[in-house]
Amino acid sequence: MTNAPRASQESFHPLFWWLWALTLLVILLLSSSTLTSISISIGAIALVLMKRSNTYWYKSFRWSLRLAALAFTLRMAIGVVIGVPMPGQVLFTIPSIKLPDLFVGIRLGGDVTSQRLSAAFDEATLLVALILIFAAASALSNPHELLRVLPKKYYGMGLATVIASSVAPQSARSIERVRAARRLRGESSSGMASFRKVGIPVLEESLERSIDLAASLESRGYGYFPNPSRYRRQIWRLQETLALAAPIYALIFLLLLPSISGTLLAGLVLAAVIIPGFVS
Repeated sequence: MTNAPRASQESFHPLFWWLWALTLLVILLLSSSTLTSISISIGAIALVLMKRSNTYWYKSFRWSLRLAALAFTLRMAIGVVIGVPMPGQVLFTIPSIKLPDLFVGIRLGGDVTSQRLSAAFDEATLLVALILIFAAASALSNPHELLRVLPKKYYGMGLATVIASSVAPQSARSIERVRAARRLRGESSSGMASFRKVGIPVLEESLERSIDLAASLESRGYGYFPNPSRYRRQIWRLQETLALAAPIYALIFLLLLPSISGTLLAGLVLAAVIIPGFVS
C-alpha cells in the first residue's frame, strides 16, 4: 500500500501530539510538584509560539489561555473564600459566615493562612497545566489528518474523538467571526455587556454545524457500510521518535528517582516540553 502524502514535510505524525500530551499528563500527576506544573505550563506556551501557523485550531489556543486564567482565578478565589481550617501564619482575615451543621468542617471566610493559600495555589497551577497540555496538543495537531490515519476498526471511536477535540477550535473560530461582524457594524464586541449578543449567534452556529455534520454523515452512509474509510498508513519518522523521547526519558527519570530535586525535575520537564519545537 502506498503512503499518503503529508500535508507538510515539517509536520509531525497526527498521533504525535496526543502521545506527547499523555506522557506529560503522567509526569504531571506523578510528580505532584508545583514547579513541574509551572514548567509544563510555560513550556506549552513557548512551544505553541514556536510552532506558529494560520490554522483555526492553532488560533483557538488564545481562548485556551483565557480559560486557563479563568480557572486559576476561580480556584484561588474558592480556596480563599471556601475551605477548611489549616494551620500556618495568618495572612489576612475575611468576614466569615456560619454554615449549617450539614457542612461541618467547611467554613466560609475567616482566617486565610499561608498553608491554605499554598494548597489552593498548588491545585490551581495543576489545573492550568492540565488545560494547557491538551490545549497545546489540540492547537498543534490537525484533527482531519488524525481521522485519516486511524484504521477502520477504530474509525467510530476516532470520529467521536476528532469531533470532540474540534469543539474548542470551531467555537473559537465562530467567536472571532461573530465579533468581526459586530465590529463591521460599528458595535462593541468586548466586555461582559456583549457576552449575550456574541454567545447566542455562536450557539446558533454550533447547532447548525451539528445538523450539517449529521446530514453529511448520513449522506455518506455512515453506520450502514462496513468500510467507512480506507486506511491511509502514515510512517512514524525518526523526528517523531526523537521529539517524543525527551518527555519519555523525563518520565523514566522521575520513576527511577522519585526523590529527585524539584528544581532539577522542573528544568528537565521544561526542556522535554519544548524540544519538539526544535525538532522538525
